[in-house]
Amino acid sequence: MKTVENTPLVSVVIPTYNRSSTLYYALISVLNQTYQNFEIFVVDDASTDVTPDLIASFNEPRIKYIRFEDNRKAGAARNAGMEQSQGKYIAFLDSDDAWLPLKLEKQVALMESLSDEWGCSYTGAYVNKLGGITKQRVYKPKRSGDLLKDLLMNKFVIWTPTFMFRRSCLDKVGLMDVTLVRSQDVDFYIRLLAEYKIAPVAEPLVNIYMVLNKSLATIASQSRRRLLEKHGDRIDSLGVIASRYVRSMADMSQAEVFISEGDLKKGLSSFRQAVFRYPFLPIRRYAAISRHIVDSLFLRH
Repeated sequence: MKTVENTPLVSVVIPTYNRSSTLYYALISVLNQTYQNFEIFVVDDASTDVTPDLIASFNEPRIKYIRFEDNRKAGAARNAGMEQSQGKYIAFLDSDDAWLPLKLEKQVALMESLSDEWGCSYTGAYVNKLGGITKQRVYKPKRSGDLLKDLLMNKFVIWTPTFMFRRSCLDKVGLMDVTLVRSQDVDFYIRLLAEYKIAPVAEPLVNIYMVLNKSLATIASQSRRRLLEKHGDRIDSLGVIASRYVRSMADMSQAEVFISEGDLKKGLSSFRQAVFRYPFLPIRRYAAISRHIVDSLFLRH
């Protein structure tokens, strides 16, 4: 274990809502880090389960419990943790995911070796898709530096539990946008990468568990549209072809969400819009949408 002497404090922010069973393992994964100079903010978004009792059972002074009396969603919860944080670095963890023991040690070492223009970093992950048959893929990030254009063009992904940034970045970037019901994290990363460079730790250091969640297509559509509107100038600055590509990819993602939730009509409408905007999307996106259509037409009946 790394001692806390002469090591920077890391503020870990964990939003949660009725996930006491998985929150336990998320907290254990932080407490078992080889790097031990951290504080943990568990922000309870008005849970109705035994989350308060779980936190009390740890009897751990580094765990700071913030409870909302009304449900305000993940953006507001992360903001509450960030506002009270005292660390040099802030790291996010979702309450149904878990870190591997070396996550903080390797990420802090990387950040400490870089100048302040490198405002953030992200690590690799084991991405587990749960729902029917469990599938796992290994994500190993490689892209580094000024990556705003790459992020806008969906050329790489930042999984939220892999992310760490300098708290000082908040002075320029501000907190998460709570008007976005979803994609608050993406919006936050766009604003961060508009100001700072990002560095990767290629090694998978996080277990991410994705559970198929139904009835989110409309919410996802509204948030995606709001995100595109908010960053319209940044997207347009990429040029005509690139900006059409970005918007087409957003339409394609929305098509996949609608079709996977059984709304084939809206899904095909979004798909047609994607092709109209920019037909030369990666083949893998067409393959993915084809699988969703086949599943919708045959496997659900």
